[in-house]
Amino acid sequence: MSDMPAALGPALFSASFKVLAADFRVDEVLGIEPDGAGEHWLLQIEKTATNTDEVASLLESTCSANSADVGLSGMKDRHAVTTQWFSVRSPVPREQIEQALQTFNEQQTASAAASGGKQLRLLQAARHSRKLRRGTHSANAFVIILRDLNALAELDDADLASRVKQRLEQIRQCGFPNYIGPQRFGRGGQNLVRARQWFRQPKKRTSRQQRSLWLSAARSELFNRVCAARVENDNWQQLLAGEPAALAGSRSFFDSETESAEDLAARLSRFDIHPSAPWWGRGRTLASSTCAQFEESVLSNAADLCAGLERSGLPQERRALRACATDLQHEWLDARTLQLAFHLSPGVFATTLLRELGLCAEPER
Repeated sequence: MSDMPAALGPALFSASFKVLAADFRVDEVLGIEPDGAGEHWLLQIEKTATNTDEVASLLESTCSANSADVGLSGMKDRHAVTTQWFSVRSPVPREQIEQALQTFNEQQTASAAASGGKQLRLLQAARHSRKLRRGTHSANAFVIILRDLNALAELDDADLASRVKQRLEQIRQCGFPNYIGPQRFGRGGQNLVRARQWFRQPKKRTSRQQRSLWLSAARSELFNRVCAARVENDNWQQLLAGEPAALAGSRSFFDSETESAEDLAARLSRFDIHPSAPWWGRGRTLASSTCAQFEESVLSNAADLCAGLERSGLPQERRALRACATDLQHEWLDARTLQLAFHLSPGVFATTLLRELGLCAEPER
């Protein structure tokens, strides 16, 4: 990700984030109401310094369920305080789930040196008729604290505050490149390394979860390459000839040549649609003309990833090149501490917004 070009100008500062779990808060906005009946529990759980898979495994054991009985809408950061929704098909009473979370917390407290501050809290529980599916939530609400800010140019505190305000206004008006964040690639990019190894030896036995991680990393690498090339060419906010347009807030797209240039420009300006890049899979590319030629040239040296994804059977799709932040606000807690609050669509990484402001790094763990 450090090699991916920023779109809105050079970094304004260096800073640390996720110094404390509470410095990075994410709340899923579900967007649906529990229907109050059915064989599933719909659970809103707040987790601190705990990964999503750990919570899902706890629900499986607590409710005597298998992995297929547990649903979730999205993965959430470990080194953070997050609220997210889970579903679990189970007849157990709510009290049994609450007791399991309490026992988990007590175990973490008893081994505080090793737990890293892990805690779970049940916020809501209601019966629901359907399993929760990936991407069900309508948005993610972030509150992020950046610490130890240092200007990367000779700016005093007032100048830096003014430049940050201007950059945030650019993000409001223009959006930002929708790069896939580094967490998708695993520590040291190992998910991509493993994907290439598996593509060379596809008969090697692996778990479904591992395959999913590797395939996602391969798709993300190809997407990021095209996104970076569009940013370098300064046309990431425009539609090329033959480029499918992505509908905002969905995974749908359409042939942009079915609408007039004037209508497309108006829809782009109000963030109703976005330019797109390939989410690679089997079959012919969904782009044509100039767009297809451009993407072919960018990905010409990634034939191994393209071929591996095609053999995996995943469908050829598109992903929006541009993302936008809503309800974007900022507050200086002191001269070296900045708090940001904003909403992003599911699948958009907060780290890609941060990189348009400054060089933000997590502490070594």
